[in-house]
Amino acid sequence: MPKEHIGSIIEIVSFVDRALIERLHHYPDDLRTIDRRKCEELVAELFDGFGYEVELTKRTRDGGKDIIAIKRREVNLKFLIQCKRPDPGNPVRVSTVRELYGVKVDDGASKAILATTTYFTTDAKLFSGKHRWELDLRDIEHIKAWIEEYQKLKHQ
Repeated sequence: MPKEHIGSIIEIVSFVDRALIERLHHYPDDLRTIDRRKCEELVAELFDGFGYEVELTKRTRDGGKDIIAIKRREVNLKFLIQCKRPDPGNPVRVSTVRELYGVKVDDGASKAILATTTYFTTDAKLFSGKHRWELDLRDIEHIKAWIEEYQKLKHQ
């Protein structure tokens, strides 16, 4: 199937090398201080490994999304992924979650995912809960689980 043209997107064949993923698998707390762009590249690589067509947006003026991940199956799905690597201990607030939800609606995506190397405020979780079919929040523990799953898939 032809790939849908999305706009000013940077397409990268391999987002991060396997050595970095291997390191994060063994030292997952390094996620807390990883370079912000590397965090985006990491999540893009994970979704690529999970079988999605992945496009990484440019560094600036990304339109509120860092990654577009498309799954072509019986029903095509388009996910917008925003990665947040705040300073350790700083949660992602509801305003950031609302903003991503607005981008998802405006873009016509199936779902938005906000992945962070920290955690979410209670208000952010409450907002997400109201929109659970359209919006997922993934904290550092979820990213660690993604790395674990990626490693299993790559070593099969």
